[in-house]
Formats: sequence, structure tokens, C-alpha cells
Amino acid sequence: MHGHTAKTHKEIRHKQSINDDDYHHPIEKIEQLKRFEDIFRDKKILEVFAGQGNLSKYYNSISDKVFSMSKEKTGDSFNYIHKIKFDKKKFDVIDIDSYGYPDKLFPVVFDCLTDNAYLIFTFPIVGVNCLNGITEQHYINFWRSNRPTIGDVVGCITDYGLRNWQFCKLVDVSKIKRIWRFIFKIEKQKATLICNTKNR
Repeated sequence: MHGHTAKTHKEIRHKQSINDDDYHHPIEKIEQLKRFEDIFRDKKILEVFAGQGNLSKYYNSISDKVFSMSKEKTGDSFNYIHKIKFDKKKFDVIDIDSYGYPDKLFPVVFDCLTDNAYLIFTFPIVGVNCLNGITEQHYINFWRSNRPTIGDVVGCITDYGLRNWQFCKLVDVSKIKRIWRFIFKIEKQKATLICNTKNR
């Protein structure tokens, strides 16, 4: 049983590494993005975990200001996002399309958004299968639940944004097989407005 599970996992990881459409779902992702095409067109776009596949081609078809963070170009995206912040680069749209959870990119990614921006990310749906204790605790640490729901994700993203005086509004979430694709509008606000107070 364990051998079969390991073999299956290895096959899945291989198909993910070659951006197999059965695991990457570019058609469904692009269909969702097209509903916001007028908003995203000609914007500064940061593509995190870019695979240089159909999703990258789509972004490059609507804007000539796309920066793609791929393994070949920038190395590990979890590390390179800190260089983006250090260089004080800002983007109107950031799309985090990881196969796993995007946890380690938060909250630093919020520092890389313009004052009126959109944050898009892929989020695996946790099934009903039994998880090991470390994985369950990981979900609790980052998402407040061992089986994160849409509400859990929205709540955590809202809190991450508020740390930077940003309002986060969920504008779309699409379920694609075993993943969710979230789109949030992120707006920078004055701290005094959020706190409903005045500086003395």
C-alpha cells in the first residue's frame, strides 16, 4: 500500500513539474481571468511560480509589463519575493500559482502591491482524508483550521492586509477540481481612516 502511494505521489509530482494540464488547469484559470481582462489589461503583473506555459502566454497577451518568477529565471519564488520587496518594486496584479499552499509568501507579498491592486492565488482544497499531525498544525498556524474553508482564507487575508493598512475584498473565487482560485482587490487606506481616529 505504501509503495503504491509513494509511486502515485511521484507520478503526480512529475506531471506537475512538466505543467501537465490535468494538474495545472490553465484553461479554467484563463476563463476566470478573462472576466477581469479589462481591469488587468496593460497593468504591471507579477507572475509567481510561473511555468512559462499557457497562463504566462495569456498574461503577456494582455500586458507588456509582466514579470514572471520562474524556477529557471529567478530561482525559488519564496526567496525571490524578498528581493522584489527589497528593490521596492510594486505591481498592480500579483498571481501566486503554486501547487502547494502560498503560506510563506504572506505577508511579504502585500508590500509588493500598488495602492490599488489585485492579489490572485491558487489554494489547494483539503480533502476529508486523514492528515498527519504536522500538516494539520501547519494549516492551523497559517489558516486557523486544519481544513481551511473559503471563510478561513478570507479572514486570514483580511488580517494580513490590515497589518499594512490595506482593505482586502474578495471579488471572485472559482473551484477548479481540487483547487480554489481566489481574486482579491487590495486597496491601501490611511491608517487614521481604518482606526477611525486622528493623529494628535
